[in-house]
Amino acid sequence: MKKILINNKIKVLATISLLSLLTACANKPSHVVISPDLTITNGTTAQVKYQDKQASMTITDLRRAQHVVQIIREDQAAEVYSSQAPLNQIIEITLKSEFKKQGLDVNTQANNAIEVIIDNALISVQQEMMQYQVNNELVVRVKVNNGVQTLSKVFKVRGTSQGPLSADIAVLERDFNQQLTQLLAQVINNAEIQHFIK
Repeated sequence: MKKILINNKIKVLATISLLSLLTACANKPSHVVISPDLTITNGTTAQVKYQDKQASMTITDLRRAQHVVQIIREDQAAEVYSSQAPLNQIIEITLKSEFKKQGLDVNTQANNAIEVIIDNALISVQQEMMQYQVNNELVVRVKVNNGVQTLSKVFKVRGTSQGPLSADIAVLERDFNQQLTQLLAQVINNAEIQHFIK
């Protein structure tokens, strides 16, 4: 009788474990939410740096792959996560909003032209049995043409980290957002760009 009870308990535990595993797989996200928050770096009040100035803006994505997170395991296909919307759209919305807060009139008829080129935006995780290693790199080039001259600047954010067991996608998402915020803040607050726009 005692043996039957133990067997039943094992079956119940096995069933619960299997259901938990299936539920976890079913709830696994297919993308990460990218939402840079420049109020963190700029504070609550934006300074007007572009009084009576105008510029057009284009964002070009030259990355080889469209995902922003990849988890690589030996002898398995990479697990990839894209952003919830195209990254160039997210960056365009963010930059336009921040430039407007600083007084820049962003429109297509302007003499000044700002082009942002996304060269890299990837968090790459090397997942092993009991640990993981993370390498990340975000690189954008900014070209500003003021009708007379062109200014070119490269902005980068890089980092590495490691941890035990498995990488958490929510932590990777948070890290990507923090790093993208840092990168875009560099663009927004760059004194050369501010002075170059006529």
